[in-house]
Order: sequence, then C-alpha cells, then structure tokens
Amino acid sequence: MNRVTVFISTLMSAVSNCRLYAINHESVNELIEKAFIILAEMIHTSGKVKMMLIDSDLVVNDQPQREMSIQEKNLVKLLRKRGISHITFVRGTSRPELKQLVAYLAASKQDVNSLPHITVGVVDVCLSEFKPGKSQDAAKSLSHFTAEQIQQARMEYDRLSPFKRLRITGFEEIVMHFVLSLKKEFDILKILEPRKSYVGYDYTHASNVSVLTILQAQTLGIAEHLQRDIGLAALFHDVGKLVIPPELLQKQNTAEARNQIIMELHPLYGAQYLAQIDGLTPLASIAAFEHHLKYDGQGYPKLRLNGLKQHLCSQMIAIADSFDNLRKTGPSTKVSDVKAALITMKTSDPGLFNPFLVDNFIRSIHLSLSQ
Repeated sequence: MNRVTVFISTLMSAVSNCRLYAINHESVNELIEKAFIILAEMIHTSGKVKMMLIDSDLVVNDQPQREMSIQEKNLVKLLRKRGISHITFVRGTSRPELKQLVAYLAASKQDVNSLPHITVGVVDVCLSEFKPGKSQDAAKSLSHFTAEQIQQARMEYDRLSPFKRLRITGFEEIVMHFVLSLKKEFDILKILEPRKSYVGYDYTHASNVSVLTILQAQTLGIAEHLQRDIGLAALFHDVGKLVIPPELLQKQNTAEARNQIIMELHPLYGAQYLAQIDGLTPLASIAAFEHHLKYDGQGYPKLRLNGLKQHLCSQMIAIADSFDNLRKTGPSTKVSDVKAALITMKTSDPGLFNPFLVDNFIRSIHLSLSQ
C-alpha cells in the first residue's frame, strides 16, 4: 500500500472516529498523529500534497489514483458531498491544522475553511461519463462540460496582466480536467470550442490549443505528469500578446513592416514574462518563445544560433495552433472544414512542421472523425 493510500485511509479513519466520539478523543488524536507523520514525509519529498477531485477521479499531485481503496472512495464521496474540489497541504502544515481539517470534514453542516498551510477550494466543473454521439443527453452533457471549462478559463485569463504575477493554480486545474476528459474517450472535435474572436489573447483559442496538444502527447505515449506541463505551456503560448497594443491586434492585415516587427516580438515578450513565474514549468517560456519558429529553423523570432531546433513541446503546440487557426468560425465539427484544414497543414509548407508529428496529428483527428 503506497503512502498516499495509507495517508488517506488514516485521515478518513480519523474523520470517522471524530464523528463517533469527539475531536479530542484519544483514538482520534492517535490517528491524526499517524496521518501527520505520513503527510510530513510526502511534503518533504514533493514540496506539497494536492488532492484534487475531478468528477469521480481522485488526483494526488497530478497522478490519478488508479485502484482506489474503500477509504479513498469514501473520501471522494465526502468531498463531492461537501462541494470540495481540492485540498492542498504545503510546507509548514502543523498538527493543529490537520486536526482542525479533520474536525471540519467530520462536521455535517459546517463550512470547510482554508487554514494557513492547508488550502481548501471549490471549482464548479463536472465531467459526465458517457460515450459521445450516443444520445442527445450525452451531447448536452458534453456541451455543459465545455461551457463550464471555457468559462473557468475565461475567468483565469481575465486575471492575466503583464504587470501582475501569474497565479497558476487555476490553470493547473483546467489542464488536469483536459487530460482526464481526453482519457474518457470523448470526440476531440466536440470538446473544442468554436472560435469567437481572433483579436488579442483569445482564451478559447488558448484552451483549444491546450486540448489539441495534450491529445498529441497522449497519442505519443508521453507520461501523464508531463502532459500537465505540456498542456500548461500550450495555454500560455500566446501570452506575449498581452503587451502588444490592442489597436494593432485588431488590425486584420499586419503586413506593414513596423506593425509586423511589433507583432513578431510577442514570443519574446511571452517568454520573458513566463520565465519569472515561480513554480511554472520551464516548458511554458520555451514554447512561448518557439511556437512561431518553423521545424526547418525559419520563422520568428529571428535567431543567430545556427542549427537550433524547436523543442518537441513547441513543435506540438505549433501544430495545434495552426489547426485551430485554420478551422472556420462557428461549429467546429463540420467534417469538410476539418479535412480542409488538415490538407492545408500537410501541403502548404513542407518546412513548417515535424513530418512525423503532423502525420500523427492528422491520423489522430481522422480517428476521431470515424468514431
């Protein structure tokens, strides 16, 4: 039995005993002490312990619990009942704080509040388990999921500013929802949101690029913990546009030399901004800088380093970015539009994409169309 399972089992036993007796009962204190020792070891190893509930899945430090014990299932039920989406323990978590959390969880009606080193959060996002295309109810459920996700993304993006520190917690949750939703075998084209605007930092485009990049990572067999980092990098690939003048972003044609030069600086701005964010994967600043480089070394920003190749993550994001830009505005599941976009990607510029990756992407989309 791994440490996560032992910790959760001990914590839930403490909650159960607290309900039977009282928070200061000897048996409750013994269980809290045991849980605290295990928790302290996990925090020492990982820096934090984050338990996140995504529908019926329990995710601990970005790793879904595959075979849940009875107590882990009981924790999922408890969190769902209390409307809790995640609990995060960080360095400095004390015995009294853990004891207070047990008391909160044991109480049937009391709100579960955050403590100095224990954050309790609620995110109103729910996935529905169904096979796409089987019924009208399924389609409605997926539409509801997408709307919830995009709304959450919009709220997080609205907080973005080149003059403020980026808060990555909300974005991490968005990406984990994307990772797990794709694992439920949804039709990828029904998850994507129709593009409503091509102006500025478009949160629907950023979300679509994240989903499409995670899809590629999954089809390539990339480890799940790296899928999260790749998805985050994709979400922020265009963040440099935050410092581009709005009037320039609104122009349909930026071919004028001066405007083009300014536009081509957004990868550099994005990389500089993201490189300063503590706790953010380095892939984010790399991909922000490289997503307009071509596989053959052309593109922008112009580099003086000969032989520099795009990072694999940047290559996947460039493919996802191009596909989403080529799709028509409006409904995104029209097969003719999708196929036209794929043909353009395959034939327009032989130096633009990694040939293996673009072929894998096209094959993945065709498989989705055939579901």
